[in-house]
Amino acid sequence: MRKRIFLNMMLLLASSLIVLSLLLCLLFYGQLSTIVQGDLRDLAEVFRDNSSATAMEAFFQAPRNNVRISIISPPGQVVFDNTVEAAGLPNHGDRSEVIQAMEIGVGEAKRFSDTLDEETYYYAVRMTDGYVLRVAKTTSSMLGMFVRSLPVAACVILVMIIAGYILAGRLTKRILAPINSVDLTAGVVLPYDELAPFAGMINQQRQRIESQITDLRQRTDTIEAILDNMSEGILLLDKNGSILTINKSASAFFTIPDAAGKNILELFRKKDVLEHIRSALAGRRSEMNFSRQDKIYRMHCSPVAGNGAIILFMDITGRMQAEALRREFSANVSHELKTPLTTIYGYAEMLDTGMVKEEDKPAFYGHMKDEASRMIALIENILLISKLDEKAGQELLEEVDLSAVINETVESLSPKAAAGNVTFEISAEKAVMRANRSQMDELFYNLIDNAIKYNKPGGLISITLLSTGDQLKLTVADTGIGIPQEVQDRVFERFYRVDLSRSKKTGGSGLGLSIVKHIVMAHHGRIELKSQVGQGTEINVYFPLK
Repeated sequence: MRKRIFLNMMLLLASSLIVLSLLLCLLFYGQLSTIVQGDLRDLAEVFRDNSSATAMEAFFQAPRNNVRISIISPPGQVVFDNTVEAAGLPNHGDRSEVIQAMEIGVGEAKRFSDTLDEETYYYAVRMTDGYVLRVAKTTSSMLGMFVRSLPVAACVILVMIIAGYILAGRLTKRILAPINSVDLTAGVVLPYDELAPFAGMINQQRQRIESQITDLRQRTDTIEAILDNMSEGILLLDKNGSILTINKSASAFFTIPDAAGKNILELFRKKDVLEHIRSALAGRRSEMNFSRQDKIYRMHCSPVAGNGAIILFMDITGRMQAEALRREFSANVSHELKTPLTTIYGYAEMLDTGMVKEEDKPAFYGHMKDEASRMIALIENILLISKLDEKAGQELLEEVDLSAVINETVESLSPKAAAGNVTFEISAEKAVMRANRSQMDELFYNLIDNAIKYNKPGGLISITLLSTGDQLKLTVADTGIGIPQEVQDRVFERFYRVDLSRSKKTGGSGLGLSIVKHIVMAHHGRIELKSQVGQGTEINVYFPLK
């Protein structure tokens, strides 16, 4: 804008000076022509009432000046000329001013010299004796006058342009200074009334931009909050594979604090993964599973507009492990149910075909009853674990005295302990906590029942319950066969048995400790196991009081 105003001012100044010069030349030329014509007319009119002889006598003695005086006879012959010899001049009877003077008494003409850039003015009057007095004066033509005055005019114009250049620059600054000082962030103050429409448009546009910026900032913050709080890793790549956006989960995945701007090839070198990423950059969607640092990830590669790609990493380790556990659980359930069913089916077939003697039938019925009881107990345990997985029963909390539960459980299992020659040693202070009563019964029953099953004849079971600050500690220790160190982490798995032959003899299903662990976790507790082969096992359970 500054440059445009300045150039317009200079153009206006230059054009004004040129037009002014031309007008002045035209004015001066017109005034000069009028003066010359008036002088010639006055000079000729003086001798209009005289004869040619009187005129020649007057002009013959007069000094020469820039006025040419000629006396022409009626035939057109020049009889007197004050500048050249009259005898050598041609006949002037065909000159327009002479013809006019002969006819009407007065004549005038103007002739232009192309070679000399001059104009000559002629004025003629008819005297009393019929002769014509013609006076003439040569002056510069308008073009000649302009050419001769051009150097001076050019100098004046140049000086004026230089002065105008300086003044135009200062004037431009003064005009633009109020506009340049406008603070668009604090509202538009009008420096000139002519800018009112422009200022109104700026105010509206500024408000619209501020609203859009606020909306864009809110959307950006929302997107960033969503991305940063996602457990999945997200990367946005450009067409060259450089990372444009990466969230916290993806940064943790690559263990690089600031991966933005780096190429994905610098961060990942698995060939099959890179092939899928290149496929997405080429416009094809793909997905795959891959392992990294003992974890399993699901990767989704999707192309986006602009020849880029979005890469999504999801940690599916837990899901894959859960699926593996479900498959293993299904297989174990099928196996555990198939064994008693097969036994029952075999006994029933033998009884149906009459292959069993009458005196042996009670024994067969007893075996079938035992297998049916084992299958019912197994189904009940499976249903209990399913309920615990679904966190069922946690809404049925009540104040439970754990010492009373211990005494009731020991009393119910005393015949079984006596059959194995196992004795109890109980040290349980009164301890009340909010819990599901039936689940607590199941927990103590499984712990004490296992201690009896895997104990030695004449063994001892120690049960301790005490309050330690903000938690309860339950300890069930036996002097039984113990658990090998290498399998202690697996005893809480479903259907896992340390000694298969002993478990079958005692009727164990491998679900007892798994149920115990689920109940402890449902009550926000933790469980610890200590065991040595041949010396016994100690299980400690900790429950928070709050």
